[in-house]
Amino acid sequence: MPMNLSPGVAMLTMTLLLAAGCSDSRDERFRQLAEQSLRQQSEQNKRLAEQSGQIAEASKHLVANDARARKEMIAAHATLQKELQTERANINQQLTELESERRDMATQRHRDPVIAQAIGAVGLTLACLLPLLLAAYIVRAVTRDGDDSAALSELLIVEMTAEQPLLFEARGPVPALTHASPHDDNETAATAASSTD
Repeated sequence: MPMNLSPGVAMLTMTLLLAAGCSDSRDERFRQLAEQSLRQQSEQNKRLAEQSGQIAEASKHLVANDARARKEMIAAHATLQKELQTERANINQQLTELESERRDMATQRHRDPVIAQAIGAVGLTLACLLPLLLAAYIVRAVTRDGDDSAALSELLIVEMTAEQPLLFEARGPVPALTHASPHDDNETAATAASSTD
């Protein structure tokens, strides 16, 4: 079975073999020392091979764990991206709704004063028309009830011209109404003036 010897061990072994070849009495001792050195070297090589295997196995586990961690990280990143896209979509929708509400409020802000002015103008117009409507109502009522007022006027004229009035209490003789000419009016005015003096 071939053994992997390091250059330092091989040199040491060669030196020992040469030294052993020079003296026979020490041959046995050098040979034992060389065998012991070779055994130690062989054990070290075995341990190194075992450690290399363990390192290779650990490297495989490390690579597998690293690959699994990368997959998990990629999945987490994809999930995070989806969540961010969902949040962005929600934010965009909220911004759209906010912009719509802002436009509605601006429209309402412009419309409310117009409505208020229209209501004020209608109220002012009604306030101005109310006296005219009242006057129209009174005129209509007077014209509709014109027959009664004519009868009342006639009754008052008869009562005032009667020698003995029925409705009014007589305080003294009431002169009868006569038709006078304008010339008579001047004389009546002069008589009234002289009676007051």
